[in-house]
Amino acid sequence: MALEFLVIGITIVIGFIANQIFDKTKISYVIFLILFGILLGPVLGLLDVSAESLIVSILPFIASVALIFLLFEGGIEFDIFRLAGSIPKSTLYTFLTFIVGTLAISIFCTAFLGWDILHGALLGAIIGGPSGAVVISMIQNAKIRKDIKSLLTVESTLTDALVIITAVILMQVITSDIDLMPKAIFGLFLASFSNAIAIGLLGGFIWIFFMNKFELHMYSYMLMIALLLGLFAVAEEAGASGGIAVFCFGLVLGNARKLAKFVNVEWINPLSRTNRLFQEEVIFFVRTFFFVYVGLLMSLNYFTMDVMVVSIGLVVLIMIIRAGTAKLILGEMRRRDIKIVTTVMPRGLAAAVVATLPAISGIVLINFQEYVFTVILLTNIIATAGVFLFEKEDIEIKNNGKQLKKNHNREEKK
Repeated sequence: MALEFLVIGITIVIGFIANQIFDKTKISYVIFLILFGILLGPVLGLLDVSAESLIVSILPFIASVALIFLLFEGGIEFDIFRLAGSIPKSTLYTFLTFIVGTLAISIFCTAFLGWDILHGALLGAIIGGPSGAVVISMIQNAKIRKDIKSLLTVESTLTDALVIITAVILMQVITSDIDLMPKAIFGLFLASFSNAIAIGLLGGFIWIFFMNKFELHMYSYMLMIALLLGLFAVAEEAGASGGIAVFCFGLVLGNARKLAKFVNVEWINPLSRTNRLFQEEVIFFVRTFFFVYVGLLMSLNYFTMDVMVVSIGLVVLIMIIRAGTAKLILGEMRRRDIKIVTTVMPRGLAAAVVATLPAISGIVLINFQEYVFTVILLTNIIATAGVFLFEKEDIEIKNNGKQLKKNHNREEKK
C-alpha cells in the first residue's frame, strides 16, 4: 500500500513538471506521462497490470469518471456565440476534416483490416480530432499566421466534444439490436440525443436558479459536482447518453452570462472564479493520471510491426486529409502553413478515454486500443517536432534576413 501512495505522489509531481516543460519548450506533456506509465508498468513492473489486477478491474469506473469531467469541461469551454458567428471557415474546416477523416479511416480499416464499416468509423471518430489542451498551448506564442492559428484553435476546441459524442453514439448503434438502416440509426440517434440534451439543459438552468436563489459560495463546487453525477446517472437510466447530458450541462454554465445578455435578464455567474480554478485542478488530476494509466496499460504488444505499420498508416492518412481540407476551405496556402496544419494534430485525453470504452461495452476488436494509444503517442511526437522545426525555421529566416541586410549595407558603402 505504501508503494501505491508513493506512486500517486510521484505521478502528480511528474504531471506538474511535464506541464512546466510543455509551457517552456512545447514538448507535449502527453509524451512524458505515457512514457512514465510505461516505465512503471511494462518496464519496471512496479505495478501489477495483469488482467486480474485492481488497476485493470477499475478501468470502467476510471474511464466513466474521466469522461464525465472531460465532457463537462468541454461544455464549459464551448463558446456557442463565438463559434457560431465569428469564424465560419474554421468551423466548416473542423467538421469537414472530422467527417472526411472518419469516413476515410473507416474505409482504410475495412480494406486493410477486414473490419465492419461501423467499427472502422468508430476508430475514425476516436482518433478524428486534435486535443484542445495540447494544441492551444503549443501555438499560443508560436509565430503562426492569425488565420492558421484561429483555424487550429477552433478545431481543437470543437473536436474533444465531437470525438466523444460521435464515438458514444456509434457504440450505441453497434451494440443495439436494430437494423443498420439510415432511418433506424437516425431514430436511435434522435432519441438518445434529444433526451440527453433536455436533461442536461434542464440541469443547467436548475443550477442557475439555485445559485441565484440562495447565492451559495461555500461548497458550491461540490454541490455542482453532485448535480453533475446525478444528471449522468439519470440520463443513463433513462436510456439517453449521460455524456451528452453532462456536456449540455457544462454548455449552459459556460455560456450563462452571454445567455443572460441575449435574453435580457440578470443572474449571477453560476461558475465563480473559485469554481473555475478548482475545475482546472480536477482536470489536471484526471489528465495526469489517465495518461499515466494509458502508459501502464501499454505493453510490448503495442510496438509490434503490425501495430506500428497500421498506426503509421492511420497518421499519414490523417495528415493527408488535413492538408487537403485546409486547401479546400482556405484556398491557396503557403508551404509553411500547410506543414503547420498538417503536423499540429496531437490527439489527447478524449481519444485516450474513449478508446477504453468499446471493450467495456462488449465491442471486441483486435488491436483496437493499441492503434489508438500508438496514434496518440505518434501524433504528439510529430506535433512537438513540427513546432520545434517551425521555431528553428523562423530563427534561420530572421538570421538570413539580418545577414542579407548587412551585406547590402556593405555593398552600398563600397
